[in-house]
Amino acid sequence: MWDRLLLVTILFALSWPARAAEPRDMAEPPAALTLTLNQALRLALENNLDLRAEELDTRASQALVRKGYGIYDPRLQLDLAIGDHQERLNEPFFGQEVRDKYRRFNTSLGQKLPTGADLTLSFENHRSEQTPSPVIDPAYDSVLRFSLIQPLLKGFGTTVTEQAVLFATKDRQVAVSNLREQAFNLLAEVRDTYFEVLRLRENLTYRETSVTVASRILGDARARVEAGVLPPVDTLEAEFGLKQRERERLDADRALRDGLDDLALLLGIRGPIALAQQTLDQPVLVTDQDQAFVSALVKRPDLQARLREIERLELEKRISRNALLPALDLSASYGHTGLGGEYSDDLQDVGDGEFPTWEVGLILSYPLGNREARHEYRRIMLRLKGQQARVAQFREVIRNEIRAAIRLIEVSDKKIEVTASGLDFAEEKLDILLKRRDVGLATTREVLEGEEDLAAAQTDWIGALADYNKAITGYYQVTGRLLEEAGVRFAGDLDDESSPLLRMEGP
Repeated sequence: MWDRLLLVTILFALSWPARAAEPRDMAEPPAALTLTLNQALRLALENNLDLRAEELDTRASQALVRKGYGIYDPRLQLDLAIGDHQERLNEPFFGQEVRDKYRRFNTSLGQKLPTGADLTLSFENHRSEQTPSPVIDPAYDSVLRFSLIQPLLKGFGTTVTEQAVLFATKDRQVAVSNLREQAFNLLAEVRDTYFEVLRLRENLTYRETSVTVASRILGDARARVEAGVLPPVDTLEAEFGLKQRERERLDADRALRDGLDDLALLLGIRGPIALAQQTLDQPVLVTDQDQAFVSALVKRPDLQARLREIERLELEKRISRNALLPALDLSASYGHTGLGGEYSDDLQDVGDGEFPTWEVGLILSYPLGNREARHEYRRIMLRLKGQQARVAQFREVIRNEIRAAIRLIEVSDKKIEVTASGLDFAEEKLDILLKRRDVGLATTREVLEGEEDLAAAQTDWIGALADYNKAITGYYQVTGRLLEEAGVRFAGDLDDESSPLLRMEGP
């Protein structure tokens, strides 16, 4: 087909007198960055700001997971106070009033356990001067105590204890799926825009050829009018044909520049860009509806995000079911007490352990009716069933999208065949018109119309090739294979901001 196009161009060159090529109205941008498709995809992954924003959101979700583990950080508490307490007593034995001047210094260290228990080590230190004076005044008394509160029903277990971490983990998985979906959409748009720019570039080439041909037709028409072979109207028709093709060339040039700007925006490049010297081809793609559906169920990030939502609701269901139980807590403590007129005596009592204290008990609490927990559980169950229905419906949507993508590839393939036949016919028609014109059997208008038909056929054919490549992109997208086909993998450390989350393998 390209051989025929070259033959037609050579035939034009031999049929009309040579004329100096007119300079283009718009020059190509200087020092443009020339890109292949793989280079464009790589730059999009590295520079696109929307993808960068999604990547930062994903890292933020990882920070939320790390934050959740803060429940296991030991908690240190200090309590320092000085005061003077006075009150009147209604007891004759103690007199009419009592006064207590005190200093208090307490410290404690608490630790959360995965079972939901709270373990605390505390040291309480108190100094007091009382009026009327007791036996020891001033007096120092201290208590060193271990205490444990362990939920036995409500609040028991790792799931309830680490629920913030588990929720954050599910949200992080959703964020990763959203990042992959953003990359899916970005790479699909880059591929489609790249193929569209290739189409626009080829179309501009056709329009430039049309201008060259129309210019030669005009020169030949003028020569023949001056020789009296053709009427003057042929010159006007040739001039109009040239002006029309110049306008179409300008439109094609503008469209190409707009396409390059759109591609540069997707790639995050401010300077001018150009595409490598390549033409649109027709890659062979074998499609299988059943295998494509299985691939989509595993690899499509939008479906995976919905499945992570179901898992999150399942987690909420387990936690809300635990909230239906009564609160039954085991309380236990053990400690040493001390008392002395000097602080050292007080501490010696505590260290010797001569006055141990302990306590073991159960604490039961249950809201009568428990409507809050019951209706929260019911609300989550309804949301879970609703999300499951949405996922089931979305699976059918995916199946339809795959069928539609396969049909589009098949139709696009047929369109290439049809437009190729139209191009062959247009080339043959123009060839005949040129030969007829040489013997005076075809007018200038007929030749211009034949040339326009050829340009339109070329545009349709290259457009069909672009649509076919876009259809392949759509198929990769609906089957979840787009990142795989582009050689992109998720390989970053969420905690390392210097490492990219998405990497493209290969050249």
